[in-house]
Amino acid sequence: MKKSGLLLFVLLIAAVASGAVINKPDITKEKTLYAIGYAHLDTQWRWDYVEVIDDYIKATLDDNFSRFEKYPDYVFNFTGATRYAMMKEYFPARYEKLKQYIAQGRWFVSGSSVDECDVNLNYAESVIRHILYGNIYFKKEFGKVSEDFMLPDCFGFQAHLPSVWAHCGLKGFSTQKLTWGHPGGIPFNIGVWEGLDGKSVIAALNPGGYTRSITGPAAESNEWSGRINENGNKYGVFADFHYYGVGDRGGAPRERDVINYTSAKNDPNGLYRIYLTSSDQLFKDITPEIKKRLPRYKGDLLLTEHSAGSLTSQAYMKRWNRKNELLADSAERAAVTAMWLGGADYPQEKLNRSWYRVLSSQMHDILPGTSLPRCYNFSWNDEVIGLNGFAAVLENSAGAVSRAMDTRVKGTAILVYNPLAIAREDIVEADIAKTAGTVRVYAPDGQEVASQIISKNDSSVKIAFTAKVPSLGFAVYDIRKDDAACKLDTGLSITKSEGAAEFKLENKYYTVMVNSSGDIAGVFDKENKKEILKSPARLAFLHEKPSRWPAWNMDWTDRQNPPIGYVDGSASFKIIEDGSVRVALRVIRKSRDSIFTQTIRLYAG
Repeated sequence: MKKSGLLLFVLLIAAVASGAVINKPDITKEKTLYAIGYAHLDTQWRWDYVEVIDDYIKATLDDNFSRFEKYPDYVFNFTGATRYAMMKEYFPARYEKLKQYIAQGRWFVSGSSVDECDVNLNYAESVIRHILYGNIYFKKEFGKVSEDFMLPDCFGFQAHLPSVWAHCGLKGFSTQKLTWGHPGGIPFNIGVWEGLDGKSVIAALNPGGYTRSITGPAAESNEWSGRINENGNKYGVFADFHYYGVGDRGGAPRERDVINYTSAKNDPNGLYRIYLTSSDQLFKDITPEIKKRLPRYKGDLLLTEHSAGSLTSQAYMKRWNRKNELLADSAERAAVTAMWLGGADYPQEKLNRSWYRVLSSQMHDILPGTSLPRCYNFSWNDEVIGLNGFAAVLENSAGAVSRAMDTRVKGTAILVYNPLAIAREDIVEADIAKTAGTVRVYAPDGQEVASQIISKNDSSVKIAFTAKVPSLGFAVYDIRKDDAACKLDTGLSITKSEGAAEFKLENKYYTVMVNSSGDIAGVFDKENKKEILKSPARLAFLHEKPSRWPAWNMDWTDRQNPPIGYVDGSASFKIIEDGSVRVALRVIRKSRDSIFTQTIRLYAG
């Protein structure tokens, strides 16, 4: 993302209000409960996009329109630009009516995101782009933006997030998920969550479940009155933050709750004011002076059961997401270079479309792997669309850069690209047209570098070689036909050992010992003359019997138990690579009716 674009976006956040504010309370004196009418929608979970569009998106529109017509004081919050895009595409007449309610300040665009995303598996740029694309959609379509990140249902929250949100100009964050079990308990009801760099957002961490509501008159709850008084007495803010509504199929809050909450404004016995408003209004009403007095927390907010378990399900979805994030980053940097050289226009539309497909698939059930298998037919397709889009940008941009470089070499020119912001020495793999004999590889300075053949077929040879490329840079390497393979001594070797160790893999820095069971028995650091492993690195079988959600939960009580066994016994071995770039040993074992295949690699240093 270019800095100028981000700066404009932050200014956009600061300049546009997310909804009309009527009779704003003085929360330093007036006891106020910010009541957030909301309907949670899992865009894919126990249902797929087809059912969501046909039933749940339509019901969310119709049910809320009915509430608006019957109850003049009722307001509603809904998240996710991708869900609004579904409304626009499939229900255009209703979408036009929706615009009117948004303009009136009765329906609030909330959450500042493309969808209510997972924030454990994606990286910071994805979160930034959720906010960027989400609020750009809201601004373009409705003239509104949101100043909070609303994520009621997610499997944990990492310590860097407040810094990311604050960097994007957001003021607040809310979730009810910590009620599912955080190791240290819920830090506070309302407070300041501070990021690793000291930047922070105001956080509402205990708003009540989004499917719950106050029983009895909404303005006469002793529980919420007590919380409001505690906040006022301790921190000088006589207010609290409260979800009420339904989930997980969208729709609108139950009619009885709407009646209860809208009538509370005229309750003569009210212990506090019910303020029906947007999900970001409290965060905007808390002044910098009040914020200084609020309790603070710094660190992760992970869950004892959900957080770990959801990292283990639907691994292919996670792999494609990460491949897309890395490819997107590489493609954009190459595109900027090509534009700077005058070789190609910056492909903003293609990058945005590809990112949008990836971001939509980061929804908090899709990416963690908790959706039904059939849902992934749609999400895998979106990931492939993203990959193809980013790959096309990278290929076109690299081609434009290559035209500006000197590719005159003695053999075949290979353009090597380093998208990292640091200089890098790493292994490059390339397919070249098949040649007689073998090949050797030379750096831009004419010096030979380590290389080896990985595989051959009738038309091409796959090679690996070491390359040094400056940060955000390109370098031309020379692939030359040769009768002899590379003879450079890089210190790499792989040998069958005698005694306790079955195989020894070695380079200039480490010696790795593999025992007869296929375990890594030792890693010796040559520079520091020190054994790194205390005991062999083994594959363990763990006790897993989650009390709920066995497809993805890992219960904290199970983590207290020792392993119930290990992958052990005899192993079969095969050396699959033995060259000057890397060596590799394939280990195959069978245990408890499962086959375990592991490849142990060591690279030239």
